[in-house]
Amino acid sequence: MDEAAKPEKAVDLWRAIVQTKEIVEVFKGLFDVMAITIEETGEELTVRMGEDRVNIDPGLPDEYDFLVPIKLENVHNMVVHAADGRLDAFEIWRIIRVLFTPLTRETMRNPMMAKTLLRKLVGIEDLIHVQLLGPEAEQVGQHTLAFAGGQWLVLEGLHGLAGRTFAMTGEDCITYQKQVFRAIKAETFMGWLSFARWYVKWRPGVSSLPRDS
Repeated sequence: MDEAAKPEKAVDLWRAIVQTKEIVEVFKGLFDVMAITIEETGEELTVRMGEDRVNIDPGLPDEYDFLVPIKLENVHNMVVHAADGRLDAFEIWRIIRVLFTPLTRETMRNPMMAKTLLRKLVGIEDLIHVQLLGPEAEQVGQHTLAFAGGQWLVLEGLHGLAGRTFAMTGEDCITYQKQVFRAIKAETFMGWLSFARWYVKWRPGVSSLPRDS
């Protein structure tokens, strides 16, 4: 096959990004190891956070924090967003829009998220709507969190009458994910208690109850 005719590989595209401190800081704390699958090429990648860079290698890791399926188009977009060595609010929400539902689904699979103690301690509703807001406060993504059969289901779109509705920017999503991942990583009662206290204080600024609407 002619070299020019070979399909682009996501791993090569991502590795071409010049990693700056600003770019690395956006992702640091979101995960330690993420498994990525690329829809069009069938590629399987490992994204591993280092101290001062994001390492990307072919193949899936034996252990990972999250598994996220994305499209090759998303990889191209990431390369464009990071071309100037920084990510502004617009570029951040474009990236978070891709990770929004898959990352939430993976996070909610953690057994602790379904524990009765944590749910009662925090007062988590059984049906929650989550909306991702764009730069002009427009809705650009949405999903439903539903607790049923002792587990959390994460559904595309809005379903049912929610007990609480979150409206979050890209930065809000990053803030939440870093806090919950810290608790997941610590894997201790005190770690989850710390997260619960933070969540109760943070929640009113990004959500509303039915009576508030």
